Amino acid sequence: MTHVCAIVFLRLLAPMALALAAILPLTGGAEETGADPGPTVIVVRHAEKIDDSRDPALSEAGAERAEALAETLEHAGLDAAYASQYQRTRLTAMPAARAAGLPVRVEPIEGDVDAWTQGFSAELARDHRCETVLVVGHSNTVPPLVAALCGCQVEPLTDSDYDRIYIVNGARSRTPDLIVARYGKASGQSD
Repeated sequence: MTHVCAIVFLRLLAPMALALAAILPLTGGAEETGADPGPTVIVVRHAEKIDDSRDPALSEAGAERAEALAETLEHAGLDAAYASQYQRTRLTAMPAARAAGLPVRVEPIEGDVDAWTQGFSAELARDHRCETVLVVGHSNTVPPLVAALCGCQVEPLTDSDYDRIYIVNGARSRTPDLIVARYGKASGQSD
């Protein structure tokens, strides 16, 4: 019973956190001080994959998680959605992007992850001021991207972590806020 209550609570927590993140720039001091409030960036790892090949599709559990992400972000007011060049990230982002009437933009991850992280986080802050953006990445790109967006430490993801959602309000601003929550079914089992 406790596990079910926790999942229900988290399903309620994520939309509330997104709603709160959406109104913080309106009630905060950024506009009053002239500071750039930065975008709200929602970052998740791709959903469960069907196998360990180079470019796998989503498993049935992964497709269900992608739909759960769309439900979680239903009222987030997405302005853009990004995924890497791999189909598992695009397939994860697609239901939420489609519900918001958006295409999934491909942001290729190439070369050094740290260099990519710094460049992409700066691009998000520059190109999406005051917007809400979804980014779907990988276990090795999500933590460093979130860290670059919030200017904070972020714990690594394991191969079985699929249910984390990171919400960075005021990404790359002077005072970003980070909310870490979970969505969909609890992960922890292998693919």
